[in-house]
Amino acid sequence: MFGLIPLETLPGWPEAPDPTAIETLTVLLGIPAAIAAVVLLLGMAPSWFGGGKTK
Repeated sequence: MFGLIPLETLPGWPEAPDPTAIETLTVLLGIPAAIAAVVLLLGMAPSWFGGGKTK
């Protein structure tokens, strides 16, 4: 997959630092977990405040 994309820094540009393990885990696990938590809260909030009552 990465063979099609040249992974080199352009001349005159500073070298890009390699991401740390914490940065990688934040992107791969933290951000999706935060989005899932927001969606879960938005889905459950009506029932917490009485808006999801059925008769």
